[in-house]
Amino acid sequence: MKFSLKILIGTMMIVALMFTLSGIFLIHSNFKNSYNLQMKQNTEEHYLEKYSIESNINDNINDNGNIDIKNLESYLYTLTSYLENSRKLIIYVEGEKVWNNVPFEVDQDLLNANRIPYEFDSKKYSIMASTTTINNQHVLVVSVFDISGVFKVRNQNLQVFYIIDVLLLILCGCITALFTRILTKPLHKLEETTRMVADGNLDVEIGEYSNDEIGSLAESFNIMVDSIKNKITELELSVRRRDDFVSNFTHELKTPMTSIMGYTKVLKSKKYKEKDKEKALDYIYSESKRLEVLSHKMLDLFKLSSGKIELKAIETKIFFNSFKNLALLRFGPINLTLDIEAKKVLGDEVLLNVCFINLLENAIKASDKKSEIKIVGKEVKNKYQVFMIDNGEGIEEKELERITESFYMIDPSRSKSKGGYGIGLALCEKIANLHHTSLNFVSQLGKGTMVSLELEVDNEK
Repeated sequence: MKFSLKILIGTMMIVALMFTLSGIFLIHSNFKNSYNLQMKQNTEEHYLEKYSIESNINDNINDNGNIDIKNLESYLYTLTSYLENSRKLIIYVEGEKVWNNVPFEVDQDLLNANRIPYEFDSKKYSIMASTTTINNQHVLVVSVFDISGVFKVRNQNLQVFYIIDVLLLILCGCITALFTRILTKPLHKLEETTRMVADGNLDVEIGEYSNDEIGSLAESFNIMVDSIKNKITELELSVRRRDDFVSNFTHELKTPMTSIMGYTKVLKSKKYKEKDKEKALDYIYSESKRLEVLSHKMLDLFKLSSGKIELKAIETKIFFNSFKNLALLRFGPINLTLDIEAKKVLGDEVLLNVCFINLLENAIKASDKKSEIKIVGKEVKNKYQVFMIDNGEGIEEKELERITESFYMIDPSRSKSKGGYGIGLALCEKIANLHHTSLNFVSQLGKGTMVSLELEVDNEK
């Protein structure tokens, strides 16, 4: 069952129940008040008639002290004729019925059921009886009142109410159906959009939504779709990087292995000159060395991917002075300058050395031999920022987001000619992540590159 139909049925049931019960209660209450008022009037009229009859009897007592029955009958005839037969009376004198104009038989059971409505010929009557004693003679006065009008009004009110009730329910149903259609319109839009998403179309969103729970649901749905799109994009990027990694790694292994196998085949054939032998052995050695370096870097990369480190306090001045000496020993005479603010930072000294060595190696490869490379360190808002700045070739903006991928090289031919594997910056990024930070690259072609990262300041004394 649709939600709009549930709202319609539920609303109709509530309105029907509340309006019907309220109407019936109101009509019953009015009927009860009218009935009690009618019975009160009937009681007063009964006693007035009784007193009138009693007075007439007292005025017309025979000489022998008995009630003049003929005179009483004449008076009763005149009384009932004057009231146009609307009054029904039964008079008993000493148990003998002397007057009766009631259209039905009134027995002792009806007299005992005083004021209880009695139905005869589709009409309702109330019966009231009282006795009096005149000259030691017992007179019973029975008044019968037609109270059908009260019940007739009640029945008419009920008929009118039922017609109004039906019309109101029809009107309420139409208004509720229109309202629920407007109310559930966003839900239909949401259902349609959900089906489109289920069919794989993620370029959809619910553009307009109200400031209520349905609007919040629509907004959450849009957020969910955006999140799914981002996750799919991330998965696609992850798959592409994985494929690139496997392809590049396979290529990096295949190239030297092919060369080694080719020169080994030449050496096994023994059809070569001494000069060729030396050349083949040198090439085999260099390619084997290349594979050794590649394997070590791969091991370092895998270790960093799953490892945790202990961060210890490091004196920045001491660390970077030591790093400069290490760099000069490794790379020879280079134009490396330091501008380091003395602070204590938290980090792993060995891993930070590896990170900055790889960054420096990339800066050297991208720069001229006499070009200055500068390392700047300073505290900014309780973070220690380190910048490595070169004036080299620079990097295109579109390449910046991929340069930390494993085996990714901007210019593979230039990188290989300078001993590059596309793993150094991936190692640096892993080391930065272990220090709860990341590498930030700013570069312009022909003007150089600036790499920065943040380290935690050690505030303990």
